[in-house]
Amino acid sequence: MFIFTEAKTYFSYIFMSSNPFHKIAILPNLIIQGKSKYVWNVFLNRLYSKEIAFGFKRDLSVTIKKPRTLKPTTIRKYIKEDESYFTDNPNNGLIHKFKNCYVGITKEEVPCARVWLIDASENKKLKSIWGKRFPQLNPDEVLLENVFTVPKFRGMGIIPAFLYDVAERSKDLGAKYAITFGEVKNANTSRSYNYAGFTPYIVRNVSYFLFIKTIKFQEISSKHLDSYNKSIQRKTTSK
Repeated sequence: MFIFTEAKTYFSYIFMSSNPFHKIAILPNLIIQGKSKYVWNVFLNRLYSKEIAFGFKRDLSVTIKKPRTLKPTTIRKYIKEDESYFTDNPNNGLIHKFKNCYVGITKEEVPCARVWLIDASENKKLKSIWGKRFPQLNPDEVLLENVFTVPKFRGMGIIPAFLYDVAERSKDLGAKYAITFGEVKNANTSRSYNYAGFTPYIVRNVSYFLFIKTIKFQEISSKHLDSYNKSIQRKTTSK
């Protein structure tokens, strides 16, 4: 998930924890930081909201060409000094609990993108933090989560190449499949994931009504597939 508005970022990463104590602990800090309007937005979303996301998967045994980009990048492990480049990607620290994080860097060695690589050894942690929002990973699967591009580097086609490189690196962990999630309505996400070799394999529905959360996974319907094909500007042919 990437290229969110700031309010959406707070909504998704600050309050989607399945642990209520995480949420309660975060609220005072947000208000002190002048983020009261985000707290209000989250409150409204918890009263009633719906989010539909594609689960995308890439078969790592299938060889594809690395996507071209206007800003060539390489990847390396995230280090603490990189954090200053990602101040527009706030979160509550939940995602930092995972061990593998990669950044994309330009030839000038400037961080321009970031994503966490989560494998099956962290399934327990994944479930304790986000409940049923993500499927439990099989031993040969990895999850790419919290994909983010530094604002000044957007529009350069960095994400497809970046995700391609990170997915390739996941083979070192024994991965045969890489999965990630992105909102159905976000055409930029669908196109970027498509260029990186990912295709939708499942649909996730997350809804709130009077603070009660419901999460459902379902097969991709023809309606969802038509929406996806439209997003990536692919024409379907009728038989």
